[in-house]
Amino acid sequence: MLGPCAVPRGATILVACSGGPDSLALLTGLAELSRPLGFRLAVAHLDHGVRGAEARADARAVARRARAMEIPVFLGKVETKAPRSEAALRAVRLAFLRQAAAEAGAASVALGHTADDQAETLLFRLARGTGIAGMAGMRARRGRWIRPLLGATREDVLAFLRSRKLRARADRTNLDRRHARNRIRHETLASLRRINPHAGAAIAATASRLGALGDLLDRLGKRALARAAEGVDEGGVALVRSTLLRYHPLVRESALRQAWKTVGPRSRGLTRRHLRSIETLLHRGIGGSRVHLPADRVARLERGLLFIGTQAAHAASR
Repeated sequence: MLGPCAVPRGATILVACSGGPDSLALLTGLAELSRPLGFRLAVAHLDHGVRGAEARADARAVARRARAMEIPVFLGKVETKAPRSEAALRAVRLAFLRQAAAEAGAASVALGHTADDQAETLLFRLARGTGIAGMAGMRARRGRWIRPLLGATREDVLAFLRSRKLRARADRTNLDRRHARNRIRHETLASLRRINPHAGAAIAATASRLGALGDLLDRLGKRALARAAEGVDEGGVALVRSTLLRYHPLVRESALRQAWKTVGPRSRGLTRRHLRSIETLLHRGIGGSRVHLPADRVARLERGLLFIGTQAAHAASR
């Protein structure tokens, strides 16, 4: 169950539990593994303040289950009555989980995402447009966040709960097709399962392979960046144009993205449009040409070097 999500003996894992099937299976499975593998658990549940009495009943059910298992539980509630977007609620949820993890002394937070959630994530990102990193979907481990059920399907989860005679809570908002993810779950994936009954697992497996491909590109991009770098300082980075052009465009893109991370901690928002413009700059090779980038940065070609950095640093270097 743990695999890449394994934690050291004696560590504490905070389990985010809504009371639904996935998180209930996650909590139960981790509880069964905690003694033989030597880790401790804590449970966190947040009432998002949008489902009234149903949400309060969910919180009570999670608390009862945790206390019956002799696991400490942290309960939270969003107090505001104003409507919140899904993104805003997610930010509140993550902040709550970070605080609960700190109080529990937990270095890891376990989330109940399954292979079906992974498939929904990949389809959602493909529909909006994404790169290789986005196509990798969710990772089994990213920093403190772990997803031990990412290789399990929703059917696996339901079978596990039946075998333990456990009944999960139902969240009716998961049926609301005004939300894009619910439409993907109940319409898009349902349609794809007519082609392949295991479409969710197949799509999730593709995301995993794309994640491995993204990791490979990152390593190749880091190597290309090291070989092309002529100079790096707090104002920016200078790269040898001819060296960059020896690499495959995808490796070069990875190198440029990593170079972008070095030009300042507040530099954000480099898009594929910016990368296409830099690519054109490199291929044309016209000295003095420049591309304006976010956060008052520029990419400029001069004397066979591609400079990426602040406007002020470039002006000073001329």
